[in-house]
Amino acid sequence: EAEVKYGIKEYACTAVDMISRRTRLAFLNVQAAEEALPRIVELMGRELNWDDSKKEEELETARKFLYYEMGYKSRSEQLTDRSEISLLPSDIDRYKKRFHKFDADQKGFITIVDVQRVLESINVQMDESTLHEILNEVDLNKNGQVELNEFLQLMSAIQKGRVSGSRLAILMKTAEENLDRRVPIP
Repeated sequence: EAEVKYGIKEYACTAVDMISRRTRLAFLNVQAAEEALPRIVELMGRELNWDDSKKEEELETARKFLYYEMGYKSRSEQLTDRSEISLLPSDIDRYKKRFHKFDADQKGFITIVDVQRVLESINVQMDESTLHEILNEVDLNKNGQVELNEFLQLMSAIQKGRVSGSRLAILMKTAEENLDRRVPIP
């Protein structure tokens, strides 16, 4: 809150200016910037005497900035439930093996608990909200779990170049590499 008040003294006149240039929050954490926007607009409105319509306009403009300029929406819109799977049989086998390292119970889907279990086995800690966010990017039918076909759609989209930087794909590949390197001590 103090940064917002100081930003206004430094001539910040818009919410976009505040989250991008003054605090740099939009560049550091887009999700946090979106969560902070209502309070930022409220504080700026109070300091700059904005009416309700101006506050709403600033909020909408800042959200559009985050969604389209900072790419926040693009992650969730890159993969759809109609994305086709076009992988070589060898690639499908490789990705199925990777998936099944997380789906140890052979349920046909992975949940946050499965991912946490694998991460703990390789001594990696990640908070639950981040894991929810990561799985939600790939969970196309929004049922709280990632099925094998959703994972294969993701991997196919990555190979085609339609999706870049999937946190789940990176996480699973890294975990698989760490699991393969571990050997029991005799």
